[in-house]
Amino acid sequence: MKSWGVLGIFLWAWAANAQPPLNYALTYSSAGGNTVQVRIDLPSPRSTPIVMVMPRNYPGGYGFVPYDSFVEDVRVFSDQGKAVSVKQASIGPRWLLGNAGENVARVEYSIDVVRMEKEILSAVDSSKIRPRYVGLLGYSVFAYIDGLEDARIVLHIEGPPGWPVFTTLVPAIPARLQTASASAANYYALADSEVLMGPDLQLRQLDGAIGLAMAVYAEGEEDLSRESQLARTALDRVQQYFGDVPFSTYTVQLELLKPLPGHDYSFSQEHLNSGTFSLSTEQAITGRTTPQLMRRTLVGYAHHMTHSWIPKRAYGEGYMPFLWEMPPVIDSIWFNEGFGRYAAIAALANGMPAHEGQEFRQGQLDGLRNIVNDAPAFIRRMPTVVLSREASFLYSQDFRTGMNIFARGALMAAQIDDRIRRQSQGKRDLRDALRAVLLQTQKEHRPFKIEELAPLFQQATGVDVSETFQHWLRPSEP
Repeated sequence: MKSWGVLGIFLWAWAANAQPPLNYALTYSSAGGNTVQVRIDLPSPRSTPIVMVMPRNYPGGYGFVPYDSFVEDVRVFSDQGKAVSVKQASIGPRWLLGNAGENVARVEYSIDVVRMEKEILSAVDSSKIRPRYVGLLGYSVFAYIDGLEDARIVLHIEGPPGWPVFTTLVPAIPARLQTASASAANYYALADSEVLMGPDLQLRQLDGAIGLAMAVYAEGEEDLSRESQLARTALDRVQQYFGDVPFSTYTVQLELLKPLPGHDYSFSQEHLNSGTFSLSTEQAITGRTTPQLMRRTLVGYAHHMTHSWIPKRAYGEGYMPFLWEMPPVIDSIWFNEGFGRYAAIAALANGMPAHEGQEFRQGQLDGLRNIVNDAPAFIRRMPTVVLSREASFLYSQDFRTGMNIFARGALMAAQIDDRIRRQSQGKRDLRDALRAVLLQTQKEHRPFKIEELAPLFQQATGVDVSETFQHWLRPSEP
């Protein structure tokens, strides 16, 4: 029976992989254009009506971003090549494809990327087009067919003649010229990837337990060697903290941009196996960079790299399965951002000499305590889960929510770490608990419930931390 169970699993996996994929094609045909073109070919014609959806937010964005506003010229065709009717919904980011009796085999549309960057003021939320560079965030350009989010996807990319083309789905260096192809397990993996191209795209590969691909576009001075070494150090320490290799290569998509009036360059964003860092040129690493900026950059890299484990591979309810059409309400952003932040701090501290590591950790925690202590009274009176729900929509728009939810979560994690170390006499620490959460999430393919964390931590470490959880989930001020 056991061997038949294994065979059954194998046959199921083989059958799932044997299903014909969705084919996506992305084209930016000539330098200087404002738009990219996307084509979706269905595995087989589908009876109408069917629905195409464009995201209005993205995993870890915690906010509303109207990517559907930049979709233009939607066209739909049957398997005979005949034009099929299409109607945009009056409310919501949806297009109704076809009438009864028609079939749909292909969808085509354009995305105005230049207008997107002009109208979206947060640099990290928008794709970019420059004369010799294009940087595309998957969720800002790729729509999906409702009901086919779990289908396997094959992506074909075409750029201008002679342009290097790079995708984080297959982060190969040197990049292919003009065309590239890749596959994604599902829509989430496609949407959470990036497509980069252009002669001003700098690419560098650094070996390690997890390979590091640096994909850099700079509109000013930049020391790529020093920048790359900071990223390599951060990735090594984060990987050593978690102790596994869930992906072969991590890509740093670094954009150093001359600021546009009214735009914000203070946030970065994690992905499954990459990070987008859209910063102003003044944040570039050069030969004159101060030690303070070097340290801050190292911490920033470690923080976002940690997110490729937490919450990308260990997440609470509301984070997955993801709701693309509007920001989902998430009760555990304190875990996503706070435990992720503390894990990055601990990972960096572990790589320093003991005294330096202790001072670094203490300095980071002091800064987090100041955030909590200096918060407005109405925020201090919010239970942590309520604050998490507020941050689900306002994390960066009203950064008081974002700062306080990650500060509470990181201080909670630090106190739990101290308790585990003390009661286990140094034989266990928080990373043992986090590894257990990662293992359970990946094994059971489901989000954890908040009430499951304390028992799981105790099972992994032998230490009861339920009182610490309860303390930090309460308001920081009665």
